[in-house]
Amino acid sequence: MSVDKAAAPPQARSTDPREPAKSAGKKHARSTSSAGKLPGLRGFKGRGLGEAQLLHPVREMRGTNYQLCGLYPFPMGGGAPLEGVPLGRNLLSNEPVCCDPISWFKNVRLISNPSAFVMANPGLGKSSLLRRMAIGLCAFGVNPLILGDIKGEHVGMIEELGGSPLPLGRGVGHINPLDDAGALAATERLSPAKREELLTELHARRRGTIAALIAILRKTPLDEREGAILDRCLLVLESRHNAAGTIPVMSDLRQVLKDRHVEVREVALDRGNDERYDSITEGLESSLNSLCGAGAFGDMFSRPSTHRIDATKPMVFDLSRISQTETDLRAATLMACWAAGIGTVTTSNMLADDGVIERQRFLIILDELWNTLAAGPGIVDQVNALTRLNREWGVGQIMASHTPSDLQAVKDEADRHKAKGIMDRCGIKILGGLARSEMPLLTQSVELSVREQEQLATWQDPPAWNRSKDEKTHYSNDDVFQRTDDATFTDEELTAWLQDADNAAWYYDDRTTEPPPGQGKFFIKVGSRAGIPFRMEFTPSERLSRVHDTEKKWHEAKRTAAQERGEL
Repeated sequence: MSVDKAAAPPQARSTDPREPAKSAGKKHARSTSSAGKLPGLRGFKGRGLGEAQLLHPVREMRGTNYQLCGLYPFPMGGGAPLEGVPLGRNLLSNEPVCCDPISWFKNVRLISNPSAFVMANPGLGKSSLLRRMAIGLCAFGVNPLILGDIKGEHVGMIEELGGSPLPLGRGVGHINPLDDAGALAATERLSPAKREELLTELHARRRGTIAALIAILRKTPLDEREGAILDRCLLVLESRHNAAGTIPVMSDLRQVLKDRHVEVREVALDRGNDERYDSITEGLESSLNSLCGAGAFGDMFSRPSTHRIDATKPMVFDLSRISQTETDLRAATLMACWAAGIGTVTTSNMLADDGVIERQRFLIILDELWNTLAAGPGIVDQVNALTRLNREWGVGQIMASHTPSDLQAVKDEADRHKAKGIMDRCGIKILGGLARSEMPLLTQSVELSVREQEQLATWQDPPAWNRSKDEKTHYSNDDVFQRTDDATFTDEELTAWLQDADNAAWYYDDRTTEPPPGQGKFFIKVGSRAGIPFRMEFTPSERLSRVHDTEKKWHEAKRTAAQERGEL
């Protein structure tokens, strides 16, 4: 209890009868004044008045509207729906952030198009974000299809998910442009109407694939007459093979052209003259020769497919063995991979439509989109068609690139406009660290506040400067661990400690500084809504499997050096 400083000690009080009255009056006035004041958030402020100096945080709990409706007005709305693949935690509220294009489209209808576009500067985690969504959706029963992994970054993930990496390159694997993607076997299980529809789709896919391959080879598309001749040659070829259930190769198609079949001569308009027929079909035959192993593509397309896509498992076409300098071969292989993947999806959908199998969902991933779009003519049309038809095909898609300028780097002006519309049509935009110079172009497709633009620009900053003489830095026992009693560990004890995979992964991590400030940080943007900032977190199983490690060659080099020094 506080002491009233205005009151005099008992021995010093006056005996004047008027003094007690004045003192009492003052005390009454002061108590009335204090009673008239309202307490603050921490109580009455002042010594001895009970002000709370320490406020304990209120325990926070999450629940649905149905469970917490009776606690109004105490609850507050969450910043993001808890629907989809867990990605990380909100940077503002620390609540979990879940997101993927299929769950947000199919389950909660937050977007009108099951697609997402991820964009960030290199090294900030956009490929890891793609893999996280693929892993989560695979657990939800969605099979990821990576139809052309140019850098080979997703092969480890597909292997961990029990899928099949399908390598392609010079001397490694072949892919047949005339492959049926399981359509001929499926026709035996379909109704007559669906059987005819599937065979018609197979014919159109084969014609489009071969025409695109020839266009990449020639740098110009087929003319009208050559397109009609190619179409008729395929009809003749399919009439021979479909009934027997066999799959032709490119040399069989070339032979139909060379046989001067009567149906082919009708559309060639050779007037019954063999020399005129040979002159009309000479250019097409030369192009088919290149696809049969006599040209720049080698034998990539001349033999039966080395691998077949299993629609019930995750898969990836590993194109990392194709050199970046062989742009034509890479573009042609991508076209063939796209045709095989879309054919597999179409066959699965038709079987499900007829009730033969259960509906299977697919996620198509296009990482390093800048490299894919620049691969050659026709690629932009394929990607553009997927963004328009993914709802009809029943597939989700995730694409990733570095900057908005990548979509403007396509050579052809018409393809450049199509490429710009690819990101515009995606239902979800996930943005990481980007340079300030990219903001004017980015804001044409994504509505960003000034604060959000500043945040993205900050996230692309490099990490802190390395310590001096970092190239000579070598971890010692004290760098790795230290006992509380400051005991010194021997090399034998350190070697035993490194037997744990977690410890070894930490010890041989070549990064000796803090990561970049924006590594793993992203904004989720849907329309004009405020962005949801979050930071992705790796699970222990992801770290142990190293599926997100895109620097394995650097780590392996460091591990080899350690072995040479006798540390392992």
